[in-house]
Amino acid sequence: MKKIIFYVSIILLFTACSNKNILVKKEFTNSSKKLSTLISKSSKHIDKQEAEEFSKNVILYSSFLAKSYEVNTHPLIHNTLINLNLKEKGLCYHYANDLLKYIKYKNFKSFKFKKIVSNRNDYFEHTALILTRDDISFENSIVLDAWRDAGNLYFSRVKNDKKYIWELK
Repeated sequence: MKKIIFYVSIILLFTACSNKNILVKKEFTNSSKKLSTLISKSSKHIDKQEAEEFSKNVILYSSFLAKSYEVNTHPLIHNTLINLNLKEKGLCYHYANDLLKYIKYKNFKSFKFKKIVSNRNDYFEHTALILTRDDISFENSIVLDAWRDAGNLYFSRVKNDKKYIWELK
């Protein structure tokens, strides 16, 4: 009987791990599709294939940045650890600068990127990026915020972001 319980426990353990990976992959796929659709609908001049490639890349790279910054707490707590010199990177502008550097390296042609800021010169000043084009208004540009959810890329149209009031940096 003990052997049966042991084997069932092992099977459940491995099944639980594999289910988690399936959920993570499904969540990534859903986010990537949502972002790609949002980008593609922003302008008729955006290459849909490039929007799909960008979406996958930017979501994965945002997660990579959080891992490289060793973020394992809420972003505000992580900021405190940086201010106490216990961590080196992971402030919002680190995400924005590193994400922008990566995006420029990938050399996407259908859209461009700009830094944005909310609460300028305030203690809670926040920096992120927008994806835009000349034929997309600022309000309809897409916020790309990797800091807000600790590496899980937040994205929405500027006008639909209820947490921040953005302006160009």
